[in-house]
Amino acid sequence: MIAGVQEPTFEVVPTIPDLSTGDDAIELAEAAGVSLLGWQEVQVRRILGLTEDNRWAATRVGIAVGRQNGKGVILEVVALAKAVLMAERVLWTAHEVRTMQESFSRFRAILEAVPALSAMVKVVRAANGQEKISFTNGAEVKFTARSKSATRGLGFTTIIADEAQELDYLTMGAMLPTLSGQGDARTQLVLTGTPPYSSKGEFFADVRAAAYLGGDDRLSWSEWSCAPEDRLDDPKVWAKCNPSLGAVIREEKIVDELQALQARPDVFRRERLGEWGKSGDHALALDEVAWGNGRNGTANRRDENFTFRHGDFRVFGIDTTYNREMTTIVEAIPLHSGKVRLQVLASAPGLEWVGNALSKVREETAMLNVVFDPLRTGDITPDLWAAGVRDAKNRKRLSLATGRELTLACDGLVRAVREGQLLHYDPRLDAAAQGATRSTFDDAKGWKFVGVNGADVSPLIAGALALRVLRASSPKRKGRGVSTLEEKESRPPMLMW
Repeated sequence: MIAGVQEPTFEVVPTIPDLSTGDDAIELAEAAGVSLLGWQEVQVRRILGLTEDNRWAATRVGIAVGRQNGKGVILEVVALAKAVLMAERVLWTAHEVRTMQESFSRFRAILEAVPALSAMVKVVRAANGQEKISFTNGAEVKFTARSKSATRGLGFTTIIADEAQELDYLTMGAMLPTLSGQGDARTQLVLTGTPPYSSKGEFFADVRAAAYLGGDDRLSWSEWSCAPEDRLDDPKVWAKCNPSLGAVIREEKIVDELQALQARPDVFRRERLGEWGKSGDHALALDEVAWGNGRNGTANRRDENFTFRHGDFRVFGIDTTYNREMTTIVEAIPLHSGKVRLQVLASAPGLEWVGNALSKVREETAMLNVVFDPLRTGDITPDLWAAGVRDAKNRKRLSLATGRELTLACDGLVRAVREGQLLHYDPRLDAAAQGATRSTFDDAKGWKFVGVNGADVSPLIAGALALRVLRASSPKRKGRGVSTLEEKESRPPMLMW
C-alpha cells in the first residue's frame, strides 16, 4: 500500500530557535495514549515553537490538508499542552455545532482516560453551546460554534479556528479582540481547514496568499495540494496530497470517493486533493474549461444554429449590483439541439430603463416571462406593469424569485455548464464567470454567486434565473400575472436535459 508523503507541497516556516515545548507536548500526548504521525509531530512543534525571548515563533499558523487526515489530532495535542503545561485559556471554534461537539467529546475523553489529567480537571460544562473544561491551574478550553457575537467580550490567549474554509472577516473580526486584549501575554491564532468553496473562507484564503507573497516572519503555513496537471486517479497524487494515506486513510476508500464523485471531479480535487481556486485565492464557482467550451463565436441570436425551439416564447432574467451601478437583462434561449443559449439583452446603470427595454420586446413577442429577485433589485413589478410587460391574455408573466430559488437557479447554471448544455457569447458574461465564487447564506441553507476582486456577477445571476424559469415554464399554460418559481415546479419542464 502506498504511504502518504509527510512533507507539505508548499510551506512557509518562521525561524524557530526552541522546539522543546513541542517535544514536551508530544511526550504528554503519548502518555495520554495519543499517537501522532510524523507530519503531525512536525506541525505540533511548529505551533509550539518559541523564540529566544520565550514568545511564539509563529503567531499565526495555517494548515490546509484534505479531510480525515488528522488535523484534529494536532489541535488536541496543542490544546492539551497549552492547558496542562502552560495554564493558558484556549478558545476552540468550528463552523458547525456538530464539529465543535465532536471536538469537545474527543478532548474530554483524552482527559478522562488518564487519572493524572483527570485530577487536574476542575469543571466540565457539557451544556449545548456552553461546552468548556476548566482546570485546577486556572487554564480553560472553551468550545464554540462560530458566530459574529459568540466570542465578544471573552479573553483567551489562543484561538483555534477549525473548518477555517468557512471563516469570513466579519466573524474573525469579532474573535480577534479576545487576543489583542491580553496585554503582554503571548497570543496565537491556529487555522486548519480545506480550500474554501466560497468567499465565506476569504480570511483563510488571504492567510494563504500572505504565505505565498512572503515577508511575514511570524506566519507558519503548510499545505498538501495537487497541481492543475495532476491526474485525480493517480495514487501517487493521492499520496502527495494526503500525508495520512496508508495509516489513517485507506487507498480503497479514496477509490470509493472518486467513484462517488465522478460527476463532480472538482469536489474530489478540492476535498481530497486540496486543490485551490484560480481567481486570486478564491474557488471559482464555474469550471473554467467547461465555460470556455460553451463560448460560441457568433453574436447573432437569429443565426440558424440558434433557432427557437418553442416559437417566440421568450424568458428574461434581471439582476443588478448591490448599489445598482449596473443592471443587466439576460435572455435564456431554448435551442433545437436541446441546449440553452444565454444572451445579454442590455446592461446600463440604474433600474429606470428596464421597463422600457422590455416593452420593446413585448411589442414583437407573443409570450414573455420575466424573473428577478426582489431582495436584490427591489420590487420592480409596478415599473414592468406600467411598461406593459404584464398581460395575462397574451401569457406574459412576472416571476419573483426567493432565496431558495436563487440557490436552485445558480446550482442549475453550474450543472448546465458542467454538462455542456449552455452556450454563450458576450464579454459581460465571460467577465462574470471568471470572477464568480460561491457565498453561503447566513442561515447556511443556500448559496449564490458573488464576485471577487470587484467582479460584477449580475449578468450571471440574471442568466441563472432566466435559465431556471425556462426549464420550469410551459408556454402552453395560461399566464397568471405574477407568480413565484415554486408555483411552477410542478409544471412539465420545457427542456429535457
